[in-house]
Amino acid sequence: MIDEIRKILDSPETPLDMQEGLLAAAVLVMLCERDEGYGIWFIKRTEYEKDAFSGHVAFPGGKKKQNDATLVDTALREVGEELGFDARRKVEILGEMDFIRPYTPSVRHYLVKPFVAIIEGEENFVPNYEVSEFFCIPVFHLLDPKNRDIRERERDGKIIDDYVFAYRNHIIWGLTGRILNEFFKKTSGCFTK
Repeated sequence: MIDEIRKILDSPETPLDMQEGLLAAAVLVMLCERDEGYGIWFIKRTEYEKDAFSGHVAFPGGKKKQNDATLVDTALREVGEELGFDARRKVEILGEMDFIRPYTPSVRHYLVKPFVAIIEGEENFVPNYEVSEFFCIPVFHLLDPKNRDIRERERDGKIIDDYVFAYRNHIIWGLTGRILNEFFKKTSGCFTK
C-alpha cells in the first residue's frame, strides 16, 4: 500500500517560486501502521489569542524559516519541534501534494505544502508548548461517510465547501479538512483494497 501511495503522489520536491507577499509553510500528513490498519497523526494546537489556528486539530507543521533549505526540511523540523522526536531519522517522506492556501483572512498570505510520510513503529512523542494533544485516527474511521460531512460556508461573498471530519470529541475542518479530503481523493483506493 505504501508503494501505491508513493506512485500516486508527486515526488518531493516541487521548486518553490514564491509570489510577492506570500509566505511558505509545510505540514506533514504522517501515516502510521496500527493493528487495525493505517492511521494518521494529528495534533490539537494549544489555544493562543493571536494564533489563527488556535485550538484547532491540525497536521503538524509550520512556516518556513530562512535556514530551511527546502519545504521538506521545514516539515521535518516543525514536526520534530512540535512532537519532540528526531523526525529526520524516524519519518520517511512518501511524496507531496499540491500547494494550498488558507481561506482565513489573517493567514491567507501563506502557501502551504502538504507532504505525506510514514513513521515506523511506536514513537514516544514529547509535545512542545504549541501542542495540547496528539492522537492517531484510524484511516477506516476517516473514510467512513458517517464521520464526514461537507458544509457550505461564506467567505468573502463566495460559498466554499468546508470538509469536516469527526473523531470522538474532535472536529477536523478548514485547511486541515481540505488537505485530508484531497489526500483521500488521491489515495482512498489504496486503503480500500
